[in-house]
Amino acid sequence: MTTSTIHWPALIQYLGDAELALLNNAEAFATWPVPSTATRLIDATGQIFIPGPDKHLTANGQATLSEILTLIRQHALLEGICCTSKLGAASIPEAFAILASLVKD
Repeated sequence: MTTSTIHWPALIQYLGDAELALLNNAEAFATWPVPSTATRLIDATGQIFIPGPDKHLTANGQATLSEILTLIRQHALLEGICCTSKLGAASIPEAFAILASLVKD
């Protein structure tokens, strides 16, 4: 699968860790170092992909807005943000905008 099937931006979830990364485009994905631990890439439509060591992407289901917000709330807690239960969004793109405001470059 190529990155042209990804709707950018996309978040990277490091499984077993609350930290998230945000990739804004295919160029950011190209330079992203694939970690040795399990990860998931979730694009702006909620499509889930598993990146392999060679960055080949395997489709692996669909995340709901609720699931994405849960991930973002956990990340916000990690960043020391209080009242994370109040973080909400009406759409996945809105949730990604919240994540963009939280992710440190």
